[in-house]
Amino acid sequence: MKPSIDRSALGFWNEKDQRLTAAHLLDQLDIVLRYNTKQVTPFLSFALRDWTEGILRKEGLAYLLEGGFPDAERVRIVIGPWGEELDPEDANLSILEVLPANPQARLEHRQILGSLLGLGIEREVLGDIRAGQGEYYIVTSADIAPFIIDYWQLAGREKIKAALCSQKPNISPDEGEKKRVTVSSSRLDALLAHSFGVSRALAQEWINQGKVRREGLVVNKAELKLQPGETISCRGCGRIKLLECTQTRKERTAWQLILYKSQRQ
Repeated sequence: MKPSIDRSALGFWNEKDQRLTAAHLLDQLDIVLRYNTKQVTPFLSFALRDWTEGILRKEGLAYLLEGGFPDAERVRIVIGPWGEELDPEDANLSILEVLPANPQARLEHRQILGSLLGLGIEREVLGDIRAGQGEYYIVTSADIAPFIIDYWQLAGREKIKAALCSQKPNISPDEGEKKRVTVSSSRLDALLAHSFGVSRALAQEWINQGKVRREGLVVNKAELKLQPGETISCRGCGRIKLLECTQTRKERTAWQLILYKSQRQ
């Protein structure tokens, strides 16, 4: 019998729930290795997704990420033996469209997620929740979609109607907030802290945890100097588009930027 996955990787997780989820993921990888069969994970957050990908690469397993949207944050991973051809259909996803019964009503992300969890649905079977032009789109496991359609009738106080999405979702573009921040230097940690309104120590913690990317690539240097035109993203928080910088009379640096706060969970 083939050896099982090294469980020492679980030491990465401190929180009990995350550690338990990670242990279940390792169980799935064991099944692929031992029985040469495909497995599909639950929907994973960025942190669990990155951790799992690292182990998959180390073990040489084939895998495919699917989240329903091209830029999905929460994804399911289809896993197979090395060299296996994987099909996006194996992810077993459905996209639901939800509309308020009152055309004048406006739904909110927190209403959507809260009401679904209130039905007893686990977060692991729900992917991204995206706003459209008055409607919302929700990626789910195809197994749970019929239950949601039949029993989900309220989001907050609003009556709603959910159905399988029959055409390409019309997702609203992210609306950014133009900001001007003044910093002592153009270091990564300083701009993160001022842009998101957190302490510099917390910004440094995000960087050390691998949550921060510049132009899509993880950066781990808090002292990195940033340039106009760059995009900085922080997992779970949002992203910053840097426009231009000027010097103030007090020899500080003023940055014009656009802040896009994350609305997804």
